[in-house]
Amino acid sequence: MKSQLIVCMVLILAMLAYPAYAGCGKWVIRDNTDFLKDPMFDDAVASSTGSSATLNSDGTPIAKNESVETSEKTAIVEKKAPTIDLAGKWRVMLEKSSAEQNTGKVIDLILIQTGDRLQGYGTLLEGGSDSPATATGSISDGGISLDVKLIPQKKDYRLDLVLVKSKLEGSYELYAMEKLEENGNATASRSGS
Repeated sequence: MKSQLIVCMVLILAMLAYPAYAGCGKWVIRDNTDFLKDPMFDDAVASSTGSSATLNSDGTPIAKNESVETSEKTAIVEKKAPTIDLAGKWRVMLEKSSAEQNTGKVIDLILIQTGDRLQGYGTLLEGGSDSPATATGSISDGGISLDVKLIPQKKDYRLDLVLVKSKLEGSYELYAMEKLEENGNATASRSGS
């Protein structure tokens, strides 16, 4: 036991003494560095980003017409951002396709939207019990795709929805350990506060 303790201490000291293991790197310190005003850094940023960029990513100079084309492409990309705002609280009603044992399930979600990407968290309410859930998804011209995962149960609800007036309607599939377990209709509406 004593020899194991000695070996552990030697290994810890060796790791701390070697800079790569200790997380230390080589730093270059300039005497004239003001962290808020650094002209060298400001010049490098100005020459490599935005509409004032003077160099391409490969280091070659940008011609004047290339810079204009880049700003036009950026404007086009910005226009393609989705106009649908899905951020907020949603209540998703799930109904099995088969009528037998159709107790219905409800997923309460809080969605956060960044451009055409969705993420969030919530709770699956089923048979008097609730399970925590996480959600990820995307918005496209074809509709909304949403994956709701129940981590402890290893279940995954995959929803394909479209916006109809102020509701989301579509279908869902439930996968348990990557195997299709059930499918049905899904309807989502904004829930009150």
